[in-house]
Amino acid sequence: MASWLPLVTRIRNIAEHACTSTGEDPFSHARTTLANPIERLLIAPYWVNYHAEHHLFMYLPCYRLPEAHRLLIEKGLIKRMEVRPGYLEVMRLATSSQRA
Repeated sequence: MASWLPLVTRIRNIAEHACTSTGEDPFSHARTTLANPIERLLIAPYWVNYHAEHHLFMYLPCYRLPEAHRLLIEKGLIKRMEVRPGYLEVMRLATSSQRA
């Protein structure tokens, strides 16, 4: 338990589901975090940062999630999704007293 994995798992769980909607719209049940290369290396391998896309298309292979994200943007459906620009931004949101 004293390793990198529990910390990373906790950060990812917060990034994927904290402060998201539990309403009717399945596009808002999880968050996509646009990870930079360092975050991809240390926190989000295998495209796990495309978590909302994973919830929408559970049987899609992980390496196709970036393409699913691009297609959702092209179709204008990204507006219904929670997308944040990085893990630090998500951690700020989760620890903020004023959640927007």
